[in-house]
Amino acid sequence: MNWNNMPLSHKIATVISGLAVAVWVIHHVKPDLLPVDPTYPAVAVFTICEAVVCWNEKRTWAYLLIAGAVICTACFFLELTL
Repeated sequence: MNWNNMPLSHKIATVISGLAVAVWVIHHVKPDLLPVDPTYPAVAVFTICEAVVCWNEKRTWAYLLIAGAVICTACFFLELTL
């Protein structure tokens, strides 16, 4: 999709997804930088942003993506507590 033709919500979701991926890549380049593994939160944020992009065209797929993000967030909190 062309950046100029994207709605504002898609642009915001794309930028936030890029930031989540950047945090994940930085963690893999310098593993001692963050005290926790940001893989689960990065996947959850990326998945929520993808759900925002898919919301109007594929509503069922967006619900599944939101459920996946909730599962990733729950796994992250379980990892923190264990």
